[in-house]
Order: sequence, then C-alpha cells, then structure tokens
Amino acid sequence: MSINRDSNFSTQSTESKNKVFYKLKLILIGDSGVGKTSLLRRYMDEAFLPNNPCTINADYKIKSLALNPYTTAELTIWDTCGQERFRSITRQYFKDAHGVILMYDVSDKRSFGNLDIWLEEIKKNKDDVSIILCGNKIDLNYRNITYEEAEKFAKDNDILYCETSSKEGTNIESAFENVTKDIIDKMGRKTIIEKDFKNVSLNSSTRGVRGKERKREKEVKCC
Repeated sequence: MSINRDSNFSTQSTESKNKVFYKLKLILIGDSGVGKTSLLRRYMDEAFLPNNPCTINADYKIKSLALNPYTTAELTIWDTCGQERFRSITRQYFKDAHGVILMYDVSDKRSFGNLDIWLEEIKKNKDDVSIILCGNKIDLNYRNITYEEAEKFAKDNDILYCETSSKEGTNIESAFENVTKDIIDKMGRKTIIEKDFKNVSLNSSTRGVRGKERKREKEVKCC
C-alpha cells in the first residue's frame, strides 16, 4: 500500500510476512519557550538540558517506532521555530506533514491563549493532519492552566490531548505513539472509503455498459 508519494516525506508502507512499515512526518509547533526542543531531545536521547536555548533554525530527527510486532513507523520529526517572526518559516514545514504535536506551557497563559492562532495556521496549511495537544512542564510546582480547561479545549477542537514533562520524561513516548496511531487509523479509514467509492464507481460504470449492450441486443433482434 502506498499513499501520497509526492515528496521525500510521503507515507509509504510495504507488506512482508504480514508486517507493515509506515514513513511519517511529524512537526512540533507552539510558542517559543514551551519546550519543543526539550521534548524532542527527551524522546530521542532520554536527556534533558535545563535552560535549553531557543531554536532559531528548524531541525529534524528520525526515529523508528514499533507499535506492535507487525507495525513499525519511521518518524521524521521536525522541531520548528516558535517565535512570531519565524511563523512564516514554520509554514513550509506543514507540507506533506501527517501529524502535528501542538505544545503549550501549563504555567504560561499566553502560550495557551495562542493555541487558536496555531490551530488556524494548521488549518490554512494542512487541514487533514492528525493533531495532539501537549501541555508541557507539568513538573513545575505551579500551573496557570488546569487539566480540565485544556482537555475541554482539545475536545472542542476534536484533537488528542496529553500532559508532559520533558524534565522528568512523563508521557513523552505516549504522546508520539498516540498521534502516530491516530495517523495510521485515519489512513486505514481513508483507504476503506476510497475502496468503497471505487467499487461504487465501477459498479455504476458496469451497469451503464451492460445497459448499452442490452439496448444494442434489442435493436439487433428488432431488425
């Protein structure tokens, strides 16, 4: 099975001995300082650097994720710039993306308030992408956004939600795993819909051809 072969970050899967392989592109977005680089570093290297400098150039990492003994996904994960002045640079990384990890800082109301802006950016650039909202820095002793408030925001926008700590490694792997599963699930449903549509089209076409053949048969008999 192969879907969307238009770029180097296309979705590809090959079946061999009942095993399936996916090649997926994810991007990390959100305000500057919410912990995108720290989250990716924790996921890739199980490491954490306090006072990690803000990213000024987008970077990417590649990691293989085994979802089960039969399904593996190769994730190309882009860490983008969060500062407002780099928003236009970030847009180009939406191309061919399959999933978005949208982040905010649970102690920073502004980063949470800007989520609507980021969601609008996603819709403008890639409206069929899977999204998981991550409330980061839950290791802090204080927070300004409650779990219930963020969960409601996620439900209202029909996206996944989790809370993470890059410092302590809380829920980092599950965040990537859940958005990857959602991507693959959507691909499966899309394939089923496409197959059903193709079958309906073929049946309609076949009925049309058979109808013409019957008409010709009647004309021949009449003569």
